[in-house]
Amino acid sequence: MPGKRARRKFTKKQQRKRRRQKRAKERDKLEEEAEKQRLLQPEYQKWLQSQKEMQEFQRLADEREQQLAEECWLRREATAQQQFRMDEARKRQEQEEVERLQREQAKERAEREEIQRRQREEETRKAAKAAAEFDAMMESMEVYLNNPHVEQPPSHLLRVMETHPEERACEFFSRTNCCRYGHACTFNHRRPMLARILLIRHFFKHSMLQERRPHKEYAAAEEHLELTEQDLRHDYDEFFSDAVEELEKFGTIVNFRTVRNTLEHLRGHVFVEYTSERSALRAFTNLQGRYYASKRLNVEFSNLKTWRGAVCGLSLTRKCPKGNGCGYLHLFGNPNNQFNTELEYTTGPRSERRSSQTPRAKTPSWDEHKEQGRNWRWSESPEVELENSKDLGNRGQDLKHTHQRAHHSRSRSDRSSVRSKREHSSAGSSHDDRRSNRYQQHRSNSTTPNHQQHRSNSTTPNHHHSHRE
Repeated sequence: MPGKRARRKFTKKQQRKRRRQKRAKERDKLEEEAEKQRLLQPEYQKWLQSQKEMQEFQRLADEREQQLAEECWLRREATAQQQFRMDEARKRQEQEEVERLQREQAKERAEREEIQRRQREEETRKAAKAAAEFDAMMESMEVYLNNPHVEQPPSHLLRVMETHPEERACEFFSRTNCCRYGHACTFNHRRPMLARILLIRHFFKHSMLQERRPHKEYAAAEEHLELTEQDLRHDYDEFFSDAVEELEKFGTIVNFRTVRNTLEHLRGHVFVEYTSERSALRAFTNLQGRYYASKRLNVEFSNLKTWRGAVCGLSLTRKCPKGNGCGYLHLFGNPNNQFNTELEYTTGPRSERRSSQTPRAKTPSWDEHKEQGRNWRWSESPEVELENSKDLGNRGQDLKHTHQRAHHSRSRSDRSSVRSKREHSSAGSSHDDRRSNRYQQHRSNSTTPNHQQHRSNSTTPNHHHSHRE
């Protein structure tokens, strides 16, 4: 039965438990008796005594080790606390240093802002003063220009402006009124407020006046077949006629000298000398803001005293070893030697000695000048003037037919000249024939209808047109 089996199993388990307990009690009793027997033995007592001593020594060693560990921990803690205090002190010091620097920077910023404010106020005051002086100077200029009874210019117009008054004068600027360093020169540049000579910088522009540094591969090319000295001469003659025609409106010209140096600070400068300061001032005021060939004019007065110190003497005989790259002036020769008076006798005291070879062209005075058609190169602005487009449209067809006839006649004359030159040079080499043909073709192409149209426009009255280069 299931119930009897469970009771039997439980009974056997209890029996086994009682047997184990009985054996354990017997074992403990035997061990106690054995322990009592061992205690009666002196060797066992010695061994117990040694064990107690060893336990005590181990306890003391553990205590000492624990004490040492605690002391080490206390030392480390003290060191850590000291380091912490030092770090805190350093952080406070750094923070104080940062705050001090910030205060100093704020103070410097405030001082700098104050200085800048004072500078702005000073600049504003100077600008207002300069504007007032400029207005007064312009009024005095107007009075001097419009009142013929005032013979001497105002005193404030006779001043000389200096860039560095404490330094010595720049030798090249004193001789040529040009310096390669410009405003960055550390020496003194003296510029007059009023003079009879005008300096128009970079007035004449030409591709042959540029510093050409050809590549070594093309260094042996025949560049003279593209542009020659005759082309430069022809272009300068046209420029001379255009410039003199406009500049003579302001007064009688005594000298007109154009620089042909290729250096950047000398290239294309034009010196124009009038008979009086009134004419030079009139030209200076009227040329401000004007454009020539779409380039704004840079006009200033010049205190050039003599050509002898400015012009390269070797350039007169074409023996200058530096060529047009010389630092002294190399000048163009004017057509028919016009306006080529010696400067030594025109800027100094009046003298009866004049150049007898210089023709004196009769120029109309400013009062007698009547408004005529402007030259196609001269304009108040580089943009095309559209206000006169209606007048241009009415004459456009007539000018077109006239220009076409002029172009065809010029082309026929060029072809006949080319044919005659070919006949005369037939006995020469084929290389010379090709060079002559190419040169003649370049000359014929240079006289395009556009060029003829500009030249006809320059002589047409009341015709306003601006040219873009």
